[in-house]
Amino acid sequence: MAALFLRRALRVTLTLATAAIAGVAAHSWAASDTFDQSGDIQPVAASVAPPRIVGQESRLGRPVALGSRIASGPGSGLKFTLNDRSTVIIGPNSAISVDEFAADRVVLRLERGSFYVDSANPGSLYLVLPTGTVTVKASTVAGRIGPNGTEIALLSVGRAEVMGFGGYGVRLDQPGEATRIIGLGAPTQPSLLSPQRLQDYVGLAGQVALLQH
Repeated sequence: MAALFLRRALRVTLTLATAAIAGVAAHSWAASDTFDQSGDIQPVAASVAPPRIVGQESRLGRPVALGSRIASGPGSGLKFTLNDRSTVIIGPNSAISVDEFAADRVVLRLERGSFYVDSANPGSLYLVLPTGTVTVKASTVAGRIGPNGTEIALLSVGRAEVMGFGGYGVRLDQPGEATRIIGLGAPTQPSLLSPQRLQDYVGLAGQVALLQH
């Protein structure tokens, strides 16, 4: 009887030890993180599988993982290239994530700040903003989330469709056209940017290059 009790106790101990080892292994993947120019560690969502790498940061060559949050500090910008050769740039005090990546669909979520996106994806690239969404078709768009609203501009030949959360949208199909969304309202009718405002967006790539050196 004592021997049977001892065998059962050993089996319980072995089961608990195995569970503890599995928990440590799972935690090691859950602790995977991505970079943050502001100094904060932004973990990828807990998973038993390694994070999927969908791009690379340009300056130091650090990987960009699907679902990771990428943020810049007050005096820095950041540039990364996705595996479909699309280029994404964020200005200072900005945060963005790659929520979805496929051959015909890429979803970027901009939390705050400014952005410049040159899409090489043959399908659609979707930008999700706090006030609406932008669908990009093989073109270059830029924009800024500010205290007085969000501005989206088309910088190249192509088109971009801007949709407010109320269901109303506009289409940008002429380089230099822009629209604004204030609060949760509808996008304004497209109008041409002033030369200075257009240069601000076009020059964002050069500004980030200087900040990274």
